[in-house]
Amino acid sequence: MSWKIIGLTGALCLLLFAPFLGYVHLFDWDEINFAECAREMVESGNYTTVTIDYEPFWEKPPLFIWMQALAMKVFGVNEFAARFPNVIAAFFTVLSLIYHGTRHQNRTFGFWWAAFYVGSFLPNLYFHSGIIDPWFNLFILNSIAFYYLGLTKERIHEFLLAGLFAGLAVMTKGPVALILVGGSVFLYHALTRFKGFPSIKSLLTVLLTTLTVSLLWFFLLWITGNQAIITQFLDYQVRLFQTQDAGHGGPIYYHWVVLLLGCFPASFFALSLIFKKSSYENRFNTLMLIAGLLTLVLFSVVQTKIIHYSSFCYFFLTYFAALSLSKNENTPKRAALVSLLYLTLLALALGALVYLQSYGPGISKVVNIQDPFAKANLEADTVWGWMDFIPVMILVTGICVGAYFHRKKRVDWSLAALLSAIALGNLSLKPTVLPHVEAYTQGAAVAFYEQHQAEDVYLITLGYKSYAHLFYGKIKPHTNPLRYNEGWVCSDSTDLPVYLVARIPMHENYLKAYPNLKKLSMKNGFVFLTQKKNLSLKPKDK
Repeated sequence: MSWKIIGLTGALCLLLFAPFLGYVHLFDWDEINFAECAREMVESGNYTTVTIDYEPFWEKPPLFIWMQALAMKVFGVNEFAARFPNVIAAFFTVLSLIYHGTRHQNRTFGFWWAAFYVGSFLPNLYFHSGIIDPWFNLFILNSIAFYYLGLTKERIHEFLLAGLFAGLAVMTKGPVALILVGGSVFLYHALTRFKGFPSIKSLLTVLLTTLTVSLLWFFLLWITGNQAIITQFLDYQVRLFQTQDAGHGGPIYYHWVVLLLGCFPASFFALSLIFKKSSYENRFNTLMLIAGLLTLVLFSVVQTKIIHYSSFCYFFLTYFAALSLSKNENTPKRAALVSLLYLTLLALALGALVYLQSYGPGISKVVNIQDPFAKANLEADTVWGWMDFIPVMILVTGICVGAYFHRKKRVDWSLAALLSAIALGNLSLKPTVLPHVEAYTQGAAVAFYEQHQAEDVYLITLGYKSYAHLFYGKIKPHTNPLRYNEGWVCSDSTDLPVYLVARIPMHENYLKAYPNLKKLSMKNGFVFLTQKKNLSLKPKDK
């Protein structure tokens, strides 16, 4: 790969993903969760043990959190630093897709694969975020792709790279990486009746490299006397597959719908080829299908349903989308037309939303919302204006240009217009629409946490799970173990002042259960409480 391509890729990723990266606060849960782990690493200087509220946090290994901690060392503890690792992930993802696409098909295919990934809605959106999945998916893809190259070339260094990336995936998100990589490889060999099975030497290279890299964190925990975290980590991984441990359930078809409607336009282009037997003349196509379907089936069966669990499937959908451009002339035309129509519907919906909020009565007056908390959220004092139409204007421009070239039977140019509009539309959401979304969903609570930032107090949420109070309150380590006891923090016997945040209407239950609590204020569905004794303190005593 030439330095010119590498340089242009770097410039493109910086232009598409770095602007406005820290423009809005991090979102609860996952963005703030990992960022808080990184903040505590920087604050405590303990880089071997992942913590939340300075207690061991065994849900995830530390690799991505190390990346965020490094970014915070460079850029400071802020939103930009928390999200910046995924800008780097975008850079390496684009290069990987061009590289593997060229190796397994041709250079044109490699560029289209990368273009579909960067220009499809959800894959693009994730590079703007501070969540863990872009890196995890990248490591899984490279592990599988280099393993296949090892099979076809029988060169030991490709098996070494396959093991390295599998180990890095484990260090990013845990043993699920072994299921995805190992399961994909095993099913591929079973389907091909173990023809071309690698030598013992090659297999040992993959296994030993994977084991060495993935056990690095466990080794660090072991030598620092944190063996209990290893057990808790493994128990959590099992529990995650058996229960709705993350607090999110959903129907078995949840991820199928998410991928179809969220990974567009790639999903529309890919559908026509996935079920055609002729698509699997190239065995790497077969391996990509197996990896994608294994991920989809696995996370459809497990109880926990979170949108990014199936995000590895973006690779197999964008792969087959790129493949469709070279397989059949009519298929891309139909897919491009469906994509144009779907994007038109989304642009109309977004335009209607912005109009209602800017010049109309507001969505809360048009839609009958029963949930009192959601209804109060929409009462946030955030001013919409004409600039919030910018994402809509970008989408409409892309639709018009795409429709023009589609009519001229230039599907490639029509598709380029669509992908560009989606990528630029996502970028423009960050300084326009997204601040309003953040104001509705968590703005009042975050402002309260920032008001008490770095104070020697207890900041507590009541009745709901959150990490925002830890990150935006810049909580320092507390030594009193009673701070985790709800009855104690809601009593008058605490050693520090306590500020609590609850949601309507549940806050009434807490006020009845703990008569010594007093409501400070209420805003957008959040209720801010403290102890009555705290109200009696003079400002200098607080």
